[in-house]
Amino acid sequence: MAERPLFGSGPLSRADAEQIEATLLPNLDRHHLRLLAHCLRSFQVIADPRHSGPLPGRSELEQWLLEQPQLVDEPQFRDLLLHQFLAAAQQLENLARQQDLSPLELNLGELIEASTKASKARIEGPHNHPSDCDHPIQESSPS
Repeated sequence: MAERPLFGSGPLSRADAEQIEATLLPNLDRHHLRLLAHCLRSFQVIADPRHSGPLPGRSELEQWLLEQPQLVDEPQFRDLLLHQFLAAAQQLENLARQQDLSPLELNLGELIEASTKASKARIEGPHNHPSDCDHPIQESSPS
């Protein structure tokens, strides 16, 4: 049986959150990992009882969002969340292809491994900031 979620009815358990924190990834990478893990768990809940195969499609996501009581009166937020889900789905599908899995078969361990590799590559890469980086480079301030 799954552990009780950390925050209300969210899909991540306390163990999931602790596992993410234990990675010691940079803050931005851990935040991105939490978001992807949240989306993956949400997709797995939406797809239930399926445990393998493709992620839920746009129409399935839209229907699920409409069924969430806390989102009934929040059409703008539902639209924003749908777009975020779709962006996360692309990232999860790419990772699943690399792992030779279906997207619903991914788990937190695989997300952590991929995030750790990507973070390490950025840190060890040329000039420590690849051109395909999706977040701004922050200059360190003089001490």
